[in-house]
Amino acid sequence: MNQDEPPNDSSWEQIVPPDVAGTADQANWYFNHVRQTIPRFAGQGSASHARNLSYFTSSAPELTTTLWLRVGSARSTAITYALTGSREKIREEKARWRAVLTSALDSFRADGAPEHDWAAILIPKAAQLARWIGPLRAWPDRLDAPVGVGPMTLVSLPTWVTQPHSHPDDSSVMLGVGYWPLLVTGTAPGYFRAGALQAAARHLLRLQWLLTLVTARTWQRGTQPCLMEAEGHKSAFTAQWLDRMTAWSLQEQFPAPDAVDLALPHWLTTAWGKSVASRRYSNALNAYGHAFGYFTEEATSDAGARFAAVIEAVTGTRTPSQAEKTTAEHLLTAAAPDTLTESEAIEAAKDILMYALRSETVHTGQLHGPESLGGMSLGMFSADGDPSHTHHMMTGVLQHLCRDILIHNLGGPTNDPSSILQKLEAIREGWMSVGPPLPV
Repeated sequence: MNQDEPPNDSSWEQIVPPDVAGTADQANWYFNHVRQTIPRFAGQGSASHARNLSYFTSSAPELTTTLWLRVGSARSTAITYALTGSREKIREEKARWRAVLTSALDSFRADGAPEHDWAAILIPKAAQLARWIGPLRAWPDRLDAPVGVGPMTLVSLPTWVTQPHSHPDDSSVMLGVGYWPLLVTGTAPGYFRAGALQAAARHLLRLQWLLTLVTARTWQRGTQPCLMEAEGHKSAFTAQWLDRMTAWSLQEQFPAPDAVDLALPHWLTTAWGKSVASRRYSNALNAYGHAFGYFTEEATSDAGARFAAVIEAVTGTRTPSQAEKTTAEHLLTAAAPDTLTESEAIEAAKDILMYALRSETVHTGQLHGPESLGGMSLGMFSADGDPSHTHHMMTGVLQHLCRDILIHNLGGPTNDPSSILQKLEAIREGWMSVGPPLPV
């Protein structure tokens, strides 16, 4: 085997279990321990064609082969190793290299990452608020007191912000969108500054999706996470952001409304823990957050595909039949006794999940909702039943169902599906709704 070429696929063996060094920050620091552990460390480099392959050499006479480490793969975050050199030397030196890597792993595990303070701003997504009329574009919800979620604390800032945003259908019309921003502070582990910021960004994204789930509003970042590295940095960070946000000149200014308590549910802490512990729940939460954004901006074809992914992620399946079965079982379990038969639940699940339309979107690119007209609603009752608007309404039913299923699986209450089934029946009978989407 050529010592300068990466090993073939059959040569690799695991040395660091999955998720022990599952981030770039952790892998880089493990490599630091490897360098310190290799006797008479000579050098390190990387393969030109694969950025996750690195090699290490030693000038020690007992380690003449080249050590290769591979960080992660499409299916795992494990770190694997292999050697290149003559077959005889590989057999002779393999146990020595493995002892070096095991020792490096032990010292890495004992060397925990330091915690870094950080802060960021979250705001309701302006693009969604801009679809409403007049005062409805002002969101009055505000936290009465700080709330802890995972390693973070949320506080509503006392300054009311009116943010400009162009009208979704006419960019020449600048609208005011009002809200109280949320200041999010927390700690994140990181061996390097970039690693701490990446950890903070992951925490903040999970929080965004959980807030979207419990408030039925998409939350976006007013700022990316910023490390708080000096006393008084948080106050300066907040003041500077507010100065920039309140410097806009708008013809339309919303006065601060009477605040409505933003009451976050008690099970939010449980939901955080479950989404961290389970990759399936974490994936389902990501899918829901993105799908909700698509839905409320009337990109319902993509939203429908991602909402179906929520069900698949929760159940751990990739088959429509299993997702439909899980959905039907949820409807039967959540419904009041003797109000829904098994056959009715299965039929409802098939209609709501719309797998045939989802397949057309994913595999052929066909659009079914208002995005097929560039987001413009038809504005009249059509002889063909206005299928794009019907799809939009049905995706709203799917959103409601996915929200209920995800809340139930993350430790929240089981909600009666009667309103979902009533909306489904109304769509079947040809009723139409007008106006912007109404997520619930």
